[in-house]
Order: sequence, then structure tokens, then C-alpha cells
Amino acid sequence: MRLTRVAALLCVPALAVFAVSALPDQPAPALGAVRTAAVSVPQFDHVVIAMFENKNYTSINGSSSASYLNSLAAQGTLFTNSFGVTHPSQPNYVSLFSGGQQGITDDSCPKNLSAGNLGQQLLTAGKTFKGYSEGLPSAGYTGCSSGRYVRKHAPWADFPTVSGSAYNVPYSTFPTDFTKLPTVSFVIPDMCDDMHDCSISTGDNWLRNHLDTYAQWAKTHNSLLIATFDEDNFTSVNQIFTVFVGANVKTGYRSSTQINHYSVLRTLEDMYGLPYLGNAANKQPITDAWTTTGGAGTTVYSDGFETDTGWTRNASGQDTATAGLFERGTPQATNSSYSGQDKQLAAASGTHALVTGASAGSSVGADDVDGGSTSMTSPSITLPAGTLTLSLSYNAANGDNSGTDDLLSVRVLDGGQATTVFTQTGSAAEVPGQWRTATADLSSFAGHTVRLSVEATDAGTASLFEAEVDDVVITQG
Repeated sequence: MRLTRVAALLCVPALAVFAVSALPDQPAPALGAVRTAAVSVPQFDHVVIAMFENKNYTSINGSSSASYLNSLAAQGTLFTNSFGVTHPSQPNYVSLFSGGQQGITDDSCPKNLSAGNLGQQLLTAGKTFKGYSEGLPSAGYTGCSSGRYVRKHAPWADFPTVSGSAYNVPYSTFPTDFTKLPTVSFVIPDMCDDMHDCSISTGDNWLRNHLDTYAQWAKTHNSLLIATFDEDNFTSVNQIFTVFVGANVKTGYRSSTQINHYSVLRTLEDMYGLPYLGNAANKQPITDAWTTTGGAGTTVYSDGFETDTGWTRNASGQDTATAGLFERGTPQATNSSYSGQDKQLAAASGTHALVTGASAGSSVGADDVDGGSTSMTSPSITLPAGTLTLSLSYNAANGDNSGTDDLLSVRVLDGGQATTVFTQTGSAAEVPGQWRTATADLSSFAGHTVRLSVEATDAGTASLFEAEVDDVVITQG
């Protein structure tokens, strides 16, 4: 049964390689199918996490009282499906820091915990960590409160291995030379400046005045700012505002990926190759926020499809699809009337992407891939020597009548050979639209001039399947 594309097209975030029948298909270089994984998270020199209090997503998003936080969303990636894990405050902080609530269900103090924690993980791995708390009376202070400082918002103070004066420090010691920051640091405003006791604008102005200089510096110094909230204002939904800004972070991107504090912890652990703590093991790292996974590597090739750089549809003349042909265009959001799921999404960044039929259409199955394969092939790319990594954003979504004969793939065309480096197949279950990141090692092509080919296929029984690709980047190093 075909599904209806309603005012939005069903988009499958899958990448397809252009299948050239005249070219022998070779196995991927020591990779096979590339999946979203730890390699899809860049490693930053510095990460600063600023935590605020008790505001729901809708109170911040678009609010004139939170003009700075909203400006950060325009400068980076905003997570529109970000959530706290519980109520009240304290177990949220502890969950982000240790992968679980550790039996905590209230804000009482003190808590003395022996579980593993992010700070100790970093130290064990040879990295560095500090928690900077506004109003902390002295380094290593473990009292429950002092003025507007409260220990319940500084979870490292609950873990003896990282509660000492080397790690639990006043915000007044936050360095102005950002190269001296630890690998990962938390910044905790006091009970007024975190919006708990004072207004949204008070906290928003505090963030602007205290961390904007770092945020701008981070963009050009392989560093990252995360601004988030512990919980919302005690609703059952618990949706919060979370934004990433920094180097290799997509700008103006709104991620619909559902995340919570455990997702952020998992991302930090993948970032530095750390073992997974508690519930972080059950989450996936955040991968769709990045323009590249190459950290400070040199960008060899980059295309966000905002301008026509020479990608060609059906370069081999062998495409067979009769509808939903790949194009560089502005995707119109679509929704399945059967499941209510969003399928085709707006571009991952900017306004344009490669998409299988940019128009949403108005009839059953309009503009989705039908009748075979459709492809787009890049212009020639000369690759230098060294370690090379391909990174791209993709969306592959399907209806419940899809299967393995529906797929998105990417190949490297090198002379007379085509090597598949990524494949995403359809599923018998409904798959909603979601921007994800795929990476592949292209080092075996170093020194060669190649082309990339992206192909989407709806073979066999007609089904609802669409694909989008954006932010294709090759980095060296």
C-alpha cells in the first residue's frame, strides 16, 4: 500500500552510491557498511558545559527574554527534542555527570557517591576536568550552600575523587586565556544567574556577559560550548533548550533527534574514547550537529549545496527511476498521513540539499522514488596524501511497506572501479525522517582523483522511500 505525502514529503535519510553497471563493484576499504558510530563525533580541545535551571523549551525558544540563547541557536545547532531525565534538579545533574541518578530522588544535601563519573574518567584517560561554580566560597568547598551557591547543582562535589580543590573551583578562576581551560569543564551560575530564583533575562544576560567571548573563540579553536538546562518547570514532558556552538558545529541547524542528559554524556565519552557510564551505554552519540568529524583536520572538499558546484544527475545514463529523481533543491517538509511521522525534512544546514524530489506533492506517493534508481555524481575531487575522512549528513525515511530493496548508498568512483562506502536500506517498520551523520575512511584513495556518487533506489514492490544528503565534507588528518 502506498502512503500519502501530506504537505511534507516522506524523506529517508539514506545515502546511495551511484550504481554504475559498467564498473566492477569493490568492497568498501576496510569498512563495509558505514554506520553512525563513535567515529562520527569530533574530538574537541576544550568543551564548556553551562547549566541553567527549571525552564521549559517553549519559554526559551524564540523568547525576547532569551535573545542571547536564541542567537546561539542561530550560530550553532539547537536540539528541538531535548529532555531532562527526571525531577527535581539534583538527579538531573548527577545523571549527566555519572550516567544515572544513583538513587537520588530529591535535592537534599549532602550526597556522597562512589559510582564512576565523567570527571574521573577524563583524568584516568589523561585528560583534564574542572567544575566552575559561581559563588563557591573556596576551591574544594563541599558545604551544601553559601550565599547563592548550592552544592546540589555541582555534582562533582558528591564524588570524593573529583571534589577536591584541583577540580571543584570558583567560577572566578575561569581563565581568560581559554587555551588554559581543561578538556571538559562545567560552568554553574548561582541560584539567581541560573534563572532558578531570577528571570530568564537575568540568566540570558549572564551567559552573554560571561561566555560569549569563549563561544566566539571556540569556533576557530577546535572547541565547543554546550548551553542547556537541568529540567523544565516541572511538567511531565520535561523538554528543555539545548544548544551547541563551536568549531565544526552546523550553523542555524535545528536537530529533531531526541536527546537527553545521557545522550550528551554518551557524546562526550565517544568524543574522548571513554567507557560508557550507566544509561549512556543505552544511548547513541549525537552525530548530526557536526559539519565534519575531522576536528582540527584540513578540509579537502566541502559542499553544502547552497550553490551549484557541478553535481550531475544520471551521469552514467543508466538511472531507471520514473519519479522522485535526485536534485539539488530546497526540500519541502513532508509528513505521512498514515503514521503522522515527519519524513522529508528541511536541509540539514542552510536551505539546499540533494533530495529525491524536493516538492512535497499533494497526492499518494507523489515525488518519492519509484521505478528503480536515481543518482547524483560529484565533480572530480583530487585527494592529497594522508589520512582522509568522508563525512556527510543524510536522511533516509520510509513507510511500512519498505524493505531491503529500497536503499541509499554512496560510492567512490576511481577510474574504472566503484567502491561502496555507505549503504542504508529501508525497513518493514515505519522510519521517520531524521538527519544523521555517516563517515567513511577514504585513505585508500589518497593521491587519486575521484568522484562521489549518491544513489537512492526503490526496487521491487513500490514503496514509500525518500532520501536527502547534505554537508558533504572530506578532511585530511
